[in-house]
Amino acid sequence: MSRVTIADVASAAGVSKTAVSFAFNNPERLGQATLERVLGVAHDLGYAPHPAARALSTRRSGTIGILIPQRLSTVFANPFVSELIQGLGELCEEHDLALLLVPPLDGSLEAAIRHASVDGFISLGLSPDDRALEVIDALGTPTVLVDSDDSGVHPVVNVDDHGGAMAAANHLLALGHRRLAILVLPPARAEMAYTPTANRRMAGYKAAIEEAGAPPPLAVTAGISVVAGMRAFESLPSGASRPTGLLAMSDMAAIGVLNAANEAKVDVPIDLSVVGFDDLPVSAWTNPPLTTVRQPIVDKGRLAARMLIERMNGRSVGSPAPLSTTLIVRASTSEARNLDLPNARR
Repeated sequence: MSRVTIADVASAAGVSKTAVSFAFNNPERLGQATLERVLGVAHDLGYAPHPAARALSTRRSGTIGILIPQRLSTVFANPFVSELIQGLGELCEEHDLALLLVPPLDGSLEAAIRHASVDGFISLGLSPDDRALEVIDALGTPTVLVDSDDSGVHPVVNVDDHGGAMAAANHLLALGHRRLAILVLPPARAEMAYTPTANRRMAGYKAAIEEAGAPPPLAVTAGISVVAGMRAFESLPSGASRPTGLLAMSDMAAIGVLNAANEAKVDVPIDLSVVGFDDLPVSAWTNPPLTTVRQPIVDKGRLAARMLIERMNGRSVGSPAPLSTTLIVRASTSEARNLDLPNARR
């Protein structure tokens, strides 16, 4: 059976093809009787506008792109993205918008941007001076940054990374821990420096540590997956040099540390106290349950989507104040006790 065309509907309804187009794209330009007749005929014939043709006629795709600098396999290893998409999706549903994940195309984020048919972008973790954003600026596509730095061009949605990190470090310091390690978020792109989020959290950790007069922490770059956290644990010094407290910039890396410590017969929290960052739902169910910094991930997604929709509708939007973070204390932290672990504990 051949596809029903706009011409078929126009002929059956006794109107022009322009009137049929108005019925689906600009219904306010038709009288109520004409609109109802056209839509009724279209329904009876089984007609629906072709998405690509509709996008051409309206110059809108009805889609928001989520710009992701990493490979999808890496992204989906971290449930943080699912939480964020939940918040984005709620606003998109309210406004009849679709979501499109935009990862690098053949290794190029810039190429992916040029090929993405979207009305706006949510950018995750990119610095304001990233060359991918230069491509977006050249295209004139409305964009909102998430987990970035303040930008004079694009509004940004952040949480209080600095304050959350300080609270996490102060928690371990108050428990008597002085030999600390930090698992640092990796760069958003292989050739780039640390992300703005990693820089803010590192500054928060270091501010608390320096204020307490504790030795400088050991910093280890770790990915945002359980496997990455396990590898990071294996790279830590053993014996008397082993840190007694560990601050991870992501819950998934922290959970990897818990798993690796268990395999190595290192007791958490007796031998090693561990604090994560995110408070993903799984963090309450680890063994032991993970002490972590809660950030409002779903709310962050909702806010970013709301701001982008405002920009897509031609309204000016400023950056809001960072969303609050909260330290959630569970069973993966305790007072520093075993300060001189034997090598055999490794």
